[in-house]
Amino acid sequence: MKKIFSIITTAVFLSIGIGGCIKNDQIIFEDRQVEIDATSWNANGAGLTYPIIGRIPGYGRVANTTDSTLRRLSGTVRIRLNLIGAQLTKGETVGYELFTSPITTFSMPATIAGQTPSAPAATLTVTDAVPGTHFTALSGKVDFPANSSFAFLDIPILNVAATPGAGRFLGIKLNSSGTLKIAINYSQLGLVIDQR
Repeated sequence: MKKIFSIITTAVFLSIGIGGCIKNDQIIFEDRQVEIDATSWNANGAGLTYPIIGRIPGYGRVANTTDSTLRRLSGTVRIRLNLIGAQLTKGETVGYELFTSPITTFSMPATIAGQTPSAPAATLTVTDAVPGTHFTALSGKVDFPANSSFAFLDIPILNVAATPGAGRFLGIKLNSSGTLKIAINYSQLGLVIDQR
């Protein structure tokens, strides 16, 4: 009797175990979206849904050997855009627009020792950057090349006269005016240009 009971119990547990296994379909992301690279690895500003940075994003420069502070004499600053999903078989575009500053001050970090020109830490009074005065006017579109996971938004910073204690804000927001979709959570970035 015990043997029959044990066989039945084993059969019941096996049937539950075998029947309990449900094949999970593999989740495959087939869409394509674009994000601003610097937004995925910088913390959001206080009370904001995007970061505001005062350093040149790290892509394409050697860390700790060049001046990384975003300043009026930085030249062209390159913002990398990432494609999420499969690479494109043909070139497409990403649209963007500029937005105004949500802040009035920004604590600019000191330049790392050994970098030139050196600058101490400072709290800057922030106003909006003006196209044609603080940076070269931008087109509102970035070409995303075929067979690539990256595109670049180049922002030519203009070297205007020094303004002590001033910072200029440049906000970039990806939008739907291009042919690619936007990753909403990583579509905005604020830059503060040190005008000292």
